[in-house]
Amino acid sequence: MMEQKMKEEQERRRKKEMEERMSLEETKEQILKLQEKLQALQEEKHQLFLQLKKVLHEEEKRRRKEQSDMTTLAAAAYQQGMAVHAGTHILNMQGGPGGHNRATTLIPADRAK
Repeated sequence: MMEQKMKEEQERRRKKEMEERMSLEETKEQILKLQEKLQALQEEKHQLFLQLKKVLHEEEKRRRKEQSDMTTLAAAAYQQGMAVHAGTHILNMQGGPGGHNRATTLIPADRAK
């Protein structure tokens, strides 16, 4: 009888060890699968980060170009305004379109009509 109990006890221990081994193997497999998944997610995160960085860089380049274009247009408009102002000032000093000479030029044209 004692011998029977010892055999049963040994059998239970052996079964328990087998279950623990199986459980340990399953846990190792799960860990490996999770590590692979984590690595894939890290690679995806890295790709998304690179894509975001590229988009932000392109946006910055576009913004700088727009700002440069606006500065160029403003400078050109300023220079054109200065040229028109200077030209008008010179014409007025020379008796140009705003002066007396223009009126005499238009009178003969009006008579021809």
